[in-house]
Amino acid sequence: MMKGKLFPIFAVICLGTLSYSNTFFSSFHFDDDGYIVNNFAIRNIHGLAAIWNICPCRFITFMTLALNYHFNGLNVPGYHLFNMIVHLGSALLVWWLVLLTCQSPVMKEEKISSHADIIALFAGLIFVSHPLQTEAVTFIWQRAASLAAFFYLASLAFYIKARLTDTPGHTQEYEITFGPGFSYYICSLITAVMAMFTKENAITLPLMVFFYEWCFLKNKNEKLKWAQLFPFLLILFIIPRTMMLTISTRFQELQSITQGPGGISPIHYLLTQFRVMITYIRLLVLPLNLNIDYDYPVYKSLFDIPVLASFLSVTAILYLAKHLFTKYRLISFSIGWFFLTLLPESSILPQMDVIFEHRLYLPMAGYGLFLAAGAYYLLGKNDLKTMVITLSVIIVFYAVLTYQRNKIWNNEITLWEDTVQKSPHKARPHINRGWAYYNQGDDTKAMADYNKAIELNPGIIYPYDDQGLVLAREGRYMEAIAKYNKAIEINPYYAQVYYHRGLAYLKLKNDPQALSDHNKALKTDANYTKAQTDYTASISRK
Repeated sequence: MMKGKLFPIFAVICLGTLSYSNTFFSSFHFDDDGYIVNNFAIRNIHGLAAIWNICPCRFITFMTLALNYHFNGLNVPGYHLFNMIVHLGSALLVWWLVLLTCQSPVMKEEKISSHADIIALFAGLIFVSHPLQTEAVTFIWQRAASLAAFFYLASLAFYIKARLTDTPGHTQEYEITFGPGFSYYICSLITAVMAMFTKENAITLPLMVFFYEWCFLKNKNEKLKWAQLFPFLLILFIIPRTMMLTISTRFQELQSITQGPGGISPIHYLLTQFRVMITYIRLLVLPLNLNIDYDYPVYKSLFDIPVLASFLSVTAILYLAKHLFTKYRLISFSIGWFFLTLLPESSILPQMDVIFEHRLYLPMAGYGLFLAAGAYYLLGKNDLKTMVITLSVIIVFYAVLTYQRNKIWNNEITLWEDTVQKSPHKARPHINRGWAYYNQGDDTKAMADYNKAIELNPGIIYPYDDQGLVLAREGRYMEAIAKYNKAIEINPYYAQVYYHRGLAYLKLKNDPQALSDHNKALKTDANYTKAQTDYTASISRK
């Protein structure tokens, strides 16, 4: 980029690299096992149909994982390098987006725009250094969140650049012209489509384009440029249309969440999200006690005191944003950005988990702008040096917390030890710590964690299946089969447990039962070819 912009670029890259310098050898974690380590569909980069069938709305995410596997196998440094490059790129896009915003027709005459370089730099530094970002950067699978944000930010920045240059329809409301800004406009549409096939939360991008147009690009008496906005309206339908046409696993998951045992109704999920939003805001401001697996209650009434207080707080924040719009437009926009980008995962559509830190990756761009612009309005107007020092201290604080949090992500034991301490009454952290102990060969600690998980939630399948693996490794195959039977009793549609029980029967030389179980595994999940392969290999060795 331009010579005068080299220092901000250098600063963002250096701070981000230092903050994540201890992550390159961090192990695979949590969902990485299913989506990467044991995902055979990504092992052939030319098998586009298999990659597409995993989850069409995340095709680009899985393509990047296939690329990583093609070049790196299961060696983690390559995956972490890709994630960090995406994170640095997203931070630079936040910086560029703020610069462009300060050049917009509405903002360019404002006093704050004379300090656009400082505001943009600090927005980018806050984004790249904040410890909440670790879950979307160090947790390899959650590149879905960071990569979708990268394309989202790129699309909006390209759109703004097109509008500020010579946008389609700039001189004639309904005619797209091929001026200098046209190439930026095309780049905006391309990256928008890419965002839609990276993660579903990108669905708000067309709405963000409209919101931004209204905030910064449309003159008071000017009509919206519908000719250039119409393609974004079409893009809005890509995700729901893709999910319905392909009967996406995400679509099926939504049904299971609302209709399955222990499911969350849309209204209960919405009520809980009011409380979650306030938790998110607290974590943005003071990111302490971060947790990969929160033990968070589901609320069922608006009149529960935590819900009512949170609802009133959210309403007050939105009212404040509206009230400040004319005089402090950057502040209002940043608040709007936060809530709009949270909407897909914090509204009426239930998710399996009510709260996750990686969901704040894209909203963080709004927080970075809010903090940088807010510091200017409070301090920088009268004393720019004090503002710079204050923000610098905050950013160093965030960067140190990020580096420390990344130590927790070092391996499965350190991660789940930390999580069990913070969510001791939730079954899943115990299951995952038990699995980590199992992989280390510590069967005693693994069984203790599985027993605790069953005590906390006897209706969950995984600890029984995992106990079966421990017993099978000890040669106690009949006891292992009893555990597998209990797991199948809870959920007869889980292919892996049939596969494991089949292996136990093979060890007992009960080949007919082993074949039956391996066939059941394939019937339950047609992609579970490992069952048939292992059975055939075992028979051939006899």
